[in-house]
Amino acid sequence: MATTQVQKQAIVYQILSIHGIGPMSFWREFNKSKNLQTVHSFFKLSYSLENIEVTTQKIQDFNDQGIFCLGFWQNEYPKQLKRLHDAPPLIWIKGNVEFLNTPQLAIVGGRNASFHGIKFAKDISEELSNTGFTIVSGLARGIDKAAHEGALCNKTIAVLAGGVDRLYPQENLSLYEELSKNHLVLSEMPPGVEPTATLFPRRNRIIAGLSSGVCVIEAALKSGSLLTAKYGLDIGLPIFSCPGHPYDPRVRGSNLLIKDGAYLLENITDITDQIKLDSPVAKNYLNNTDSAEISKPKKSEYHKLSEEILNYLNHTPIGIEQLLKNFASYPTEQVLTILSELELKNAIHRLNANLIVLA
Repeated sequence: MATTQVQKQAIVYQILSIHGIGPMSFWREFNKSKNLQTVHSFFKLSYSLENIEVTTQKIQDFNDQGIFCLGFWQNEYPKQLKRLHDAPPLIWIKGNVEFLNTPQLAIVGGRNASFHGIKFAKDISEELSNTGFTIVSGLARGIDKAAHEGALCNKTIAVLAGGVDRLYPQENLSLYEELSKNHLVLSEMPPGVEPTATLFPRRNRIIAGLSSGVCVIEAALKSGSLLTAKYGLDIGLPIFSCPGHPYDPRVRGSNLLIKDGAYLLENITDITDQIKLDSPVAKNYLNNTDSAEISKPKKSEYHKLSEEILNYLNHTPIGIEQLLKNFASYPTEQVLTILSELELKNAIHRLNANLIVLA
């Protein structure tokens, strides 16, 4: 019987360590019983799991190294992450956990950034952090690094693809050490996991999930920053994009975002005009729900809402904001989750960042 936080963390850690079991598989099973012991017993029937005390000791050893994990049921777990339909049941942190309870804004962009792109990212990051935002980025070279550096005078959070003890790239070592000591480094991957190509998209969804908006600076057409923006759109975040020269391939993705409806980003007011620190989107971190379950409609309610959305849509484009207003009686995250699933099923099409139509 799990009686301590560490034992509960160990249960989830064991389940997520099973090859092929990720957040979606965990939530699918957890939502049947809402009981960690029951879920643990279910997976033990099919998989060979080590003694729970061994896993508990591993977590305590990590704690001794200054690395801690937060379970979705804990008060410190960032509630805004629960907007993600595949929210990480556990996150691992190194640094100041209190930063998770502040309004956060993502600044992301290309690794092969220009001089002006790096300067703009650093300057606007500093200005935004001075207004009260905690800057979230991915600690990559280029724009990410500049965004973190601009916020060092206040608060910044780095989200890593691998474990919080596995830095990539190594050239950012001094910055990583500063962040893990005086700011915050975070990952859904446990310590020891090396960053691989498949983990970076998962990292990007967490950057978006933590934030009140996503700012993209110098993104190429195949940039991971565009994926971060897409994750942001899926949970209803405003997207901001800095324009660049049309001959520069480093900015074609960020220019495309503007064509598709992202807010043009030239200065801090372009952001603060859309996101106020006292606005609902910036206050997601203050959501006082104590529910341990990711917000999701019951099966009957899910089908009802899906049908209502499909009946409401037609072949005339409609803005997502207008749709959300029409379905204001439902939680926003539920509507956005269903929209994402309908898009995956090709039942609807997203024409650009803000417009959708019936397929």
